[in-house]
Amino acid sequence: MAVQVARSPIPSVTEEEIDEVLSEFGGDAREAIRALLHDQAALVADAEQAVSRGFVRGLFSEGARRQAVDEEL
Repeated sequence: MAVQVARSPIPSVTEEEIDEVLSEFGGDAREAIRALLHDQAALVADAEQAVSRGFVRGLFSEGARRQAVDEEL
């Protein structure tokens, strides 16, 4: 039995939202991108801390994969 991970749909971004981000940084695209990349890195770091290592190890370890393959046969 294969484990399937649900994925959230990628939200669409409107032109208005892009304009809002740019205006927040005075039209400086490099500063806007820098801030967005910083925020993304912070979210990834938070997500990594929130993941149970035991859960991930159980899902993706060699033993778990071998058992899942054996069950499919």
